[in-house]
Amino acid sequence: MKVAGCGRGKVLTPEEFRKIKQHIHFKYQVFFDIMWNTGARVSEVCKLRFVDVVNGTLVIRKGNTKGKSETREIPIPPDLIDKINKLSQENGFMFAGMGGNNHITRYTIDKVLRNACKECGLEGVSTHSFRRTTITQLSRNSVSLRVIQKISGHRNLNVLQNYVDVDDNEIVSALQTRWS
Repeated sequence: MKVAGCGRGKVLTPEEFRKIKQHIHFKYQVFFDIMWNTGARVSEVCKLRFVDVVNGTLVIRKGNTKGKSETREIPIPPDLIDKINKLSQENGFMFAGMGGNNHITRYTIDKVLRNACKECGLEGVSTHSFRRTTITQLSRNSVSLRVIQKISGHRNLNVLQNYVDVDDNEIVSALQTRWS
């Protein structure tokens, strides 16, 4: 768990995610919905433009990715597209920064999330929690690591495996398959 900026962000339950969303403005709800549904990095979502929604997919351009090596296209649900279309279109960015001249900053998103978590009593949550949650849930739903790698943009499977959270119940269940 993340404490004072150190450690790994908590993997969120759907209920915890709902609680967070109850304490934030619509614009930020959409921001975190994108992270929740795609596993995108906070910096990637900050730089999204309205033109990056193409035929039911979210295009994360290679210049906005961590390694700046590959554009990713991630399918998103129609209800999320509807929410994106309801955002204010000030300057082309989905999430305009202060003054409307550029995109929102990671610092602003982090501050919004910290305040919401404080209001609903959640600890250990960071902006990276959404990425870890998406990757962990995909793994728990038996999606192959190779497919998760393609969605998340990880170039290295070893790094990707660090994102997958394993709880005690999963360990017991796995071992029980051998107890016959």
